[in-house]
Amino acid sequence: MWKSRLFYLIGSWILVLAALQLLPLFYALSIGEYDAAGSFFASASLALLLGGALFLGFRSTERVRVPRLTIFLPLVGVASLALMAGLPLYLLFPEGGFLRAFYDGMSQVTTNGATAYEGAIEQMRSILLWRATASWMGGLMAISFTLSLLMAMNSGGLQLHRSPLHFGDRESGYQRLTATTKAVFPIYVFATLLCFVLLWLSGVDRFDAFLLSLSAVSTAGVVPEAAVQTIGIVPQLILSLFLLIGLSNWDFHHLRARTLSPRLRADRELRMSLVVIIAGTFVLLAVTDTDFADIVSLLFAAVSALSTYGVMPETIAGLDATDALPAAILLMMLTAIGGAAASASGGLKQMRIILIFKLGRAEIDRLAHPHGVHTVQYGDAVAEKRDVDAIWLLLGSFVLIMAIGAVALAVLGIHFQDALTLSFTAMTLSGPLAVSADPGFAGYASLAQVDYAILSLLMLIGRVEAPIFMAVFARALWRG
Repeated sequence: MWKSRLFYLIGSWILVLAALQLLPLFYALSIGEYDAAGSFFASASLALLLGGALFLGFRSTERVRVPRLTIFLPLVGVASLALMAGLPLYLLFPEGGFLRAFYDGMSQVTTNGATAYEGAIEQMRSILLWRATASWMGGLMAISFTLSLLMAMNSGGLQLHRSPLHFGDRESGYQRLTATTKAVFPIYVFATLLCFVLLWLSGVDRFDAFLLSLSAVSTAGVVPEAAVQTIGIVPQLILSLFLLIGLSNWDFHHLRARTLSPRLRADRELRMSLVVIIAGTFVLLAVTDTDFADIVSLLFAAVSALSTYGVMPETIAGLDATDALPAAILLMMLTAIGGAAASASGGLKQMRIILIFKLGRAEIDRLAHPHGVHTVQYGDAVAEKRDVDAIWLLLGSFVLIMAIGAVALAVLGIHFQDALTLSFTAMTLSGPLAVSADPGFAGYASLAQVDYAILSLLMLIGRVEAPIFMAVFARALWRG
């Protein structure tokens, strides 16, 4: 029964993706990119047939609440959408192989932002539009997954995040997925349109402004680096502002829009983001050969890293070898921290970083006062043993899977430094950062097919979170 319900939900999402492909299809026809239009037409037709068959074939299934459906829905859902998102690129560049297209689709859906078609798509505006649109949808899906499925399963202690949404504390996860999306969607669209208008008014080309607005709100660095490196100071400030909005809790954005109040005191992660961004900006100023005139670019670099956007301004991308290493270490540290819990960004998430710090301090207090009562609080919530275990499980599984991915890539012939960087940026969903963090990296287009398969799996794990992936191998799940 749960498999039938899974197929019905996957079919529904594929139909949405098929509808979204009409946008780049008509745009490609309007600007004369007929090869791209043909690939979008074929891809949309296949998605419509497959999604329609699943939707109609399983629409009469009953709603069920079983752990297997809750776990497999994000895993199978993200993989299915990645397959359909990469299909237009496979049809357009069949010589590149299926796994390259699947990798690109996974990069879009998970908001990783990297592309395996470097040098081939930068001038194809309809393809750029599709990658930004699919990533925008992937960002919305990530927010909804977090506030429903991951929070219901207490992935990494997410239940300690007290969502202000009215349905934020229900026990069932996937049943409130639709309600979560409906609540966040208007705010998500409004922020995107506002970002587009402000960038356009600041002098950015209309098409580039639209791509940047889609990618900033979803924190997906899917735009070409040239589109970021050529903009001025004012557009960089606008982009930084909306990246900050994108890396923050969207359920709190919903509350702010409803109450017309900033609610900064309740949103601890937003306050932490501001502190980390300011500190990161001045550390970048100290460790690089730049002056105070570059402070806006350094601010943008710090926000880009913390939001796992990954695309860097020319001030960072053009650093020499002496300054590149300390800057890369700092940027990767910011990326590992990541954005807020209920955001589209990757990384460990700031809520976990705060809790890990508090857990360490509690252990020190316990050593000093072994008979005392030591509790760890996150706001009004008290971390119970299961929450603590969930946080350590997330941290341990994240490091373990990232290490295994790096070793696997190194065994297949990639230099170990490149392999470690690729594994890290895949797990943290910050693909474009690899170029700035590792100047010796030859680019994603230089990888082999098996490398794309490994990185696709790492991106999937980074999006649905490592404990959910590891739950598939638990015997208790299969025993019901």
